Amino acid sequence: MNLQNALLAICLHLFVAAAAQTSASAIFDRNTVETGDTFVLRVLVAGVNAQPGTVDFSSWRELLPPENILSQTGWTRSGNRWMCQFTLIAFDSALLQLPPLKVPLRLGDTLRSNPLQLTVKPTYATAELNEAEPIRDIWREPTLWVDHWPWAAGALAGLALMIWFWRRRKKRPVAAPSIVPPPPVPVVPPHQVALQKLNVLEQKQPWKHGQLEPFYAELSLIVREYLEGRFGIPALESTTREILPLLKTVGFPENLRDTARQVLHESDMTKFAQHPPPAHFHEKALNMARQLILATTPRDPSIRPGNLPK
Repeated sequence: MNLQNALLAICLHLFVAAAAQTSASAIFDRNTVETGDTFVLRVLVAGVNAQPGTVDFSSWRELLPPENILSQTGWTRSGNRWMCQFTLIAFDSALLQLPPLKVPLRLGDTLRSNPLQLTVKPTYATAELNEAEPIRDIWREPTLWVDHWPWAAGALAGLALMIWFWRRRKKRPVAAPSIVPPPPVPVVPPHQVALQKLNVLEQKQPWKHGQLEPFYAELSLIVREYLEGRFGIPALESTTREILPLLKTVGFPENLRDTARQVLHESDMTKFAQHPPPAHFHEKALNMARQLILATTPRDPSIRPGNLPK
């Protein structure tokens, strides 16, 4: 009976000792950090053979939210102890009193770690550049080929679509482009052009400003352009003496030949001989040119002296 009690006592002692060896602990790589700096938390579980479950950070949610956990490693075993490592960051300066973390086990039990204290200091700022800390490089994830597959798929789809359109267009018969002739340029009758120019010349009244040579030069040009356009004679290239015989051959009214001769002759005398006619003749010469044009205007019912452009 004593032997049985002794064995029972030994088993109870071993069980208590094994239970006492099962524990969870947490430790920071440093207890004081600056805002925006990263630090490492190591969670250790001892006395269990099976790999522990995921560490429960719900008790830290108000002090260090889940988004402050930047990365973590899986459980690794060394001897009779399991270890999991977390990289965290803090943004607000404070003295954090962190409660124990929960570590679930495979058998349904849950271990609690020790509480932790973390001091987060504001980042020291200085105006001296030589006292500033060096800028830390950005930690970047490695680039994988799967990161670019949407772009590659889009490029291949676009290329396939272009080839399909090109083949479809190539099979279609190419229609000859229809050539639309430009609209005909409206032809202004010579008498309208001449009358418009005479009206402009009359509004300027250059003879009243002593500009006799420019006045008679323009008047002669208007009359010559009209005779050439209306009767088809080379009036612009011919002298006054050559124009008068040409007018006889094209049906120019005989009673207007003296009017044409007088206007052209006085214009020549003013331009080339600097011998202008009397002052009362300047305006008369302009009216004579207008009457010559109106009298030789084609008999068109749509064009009458009453509705000629001014």
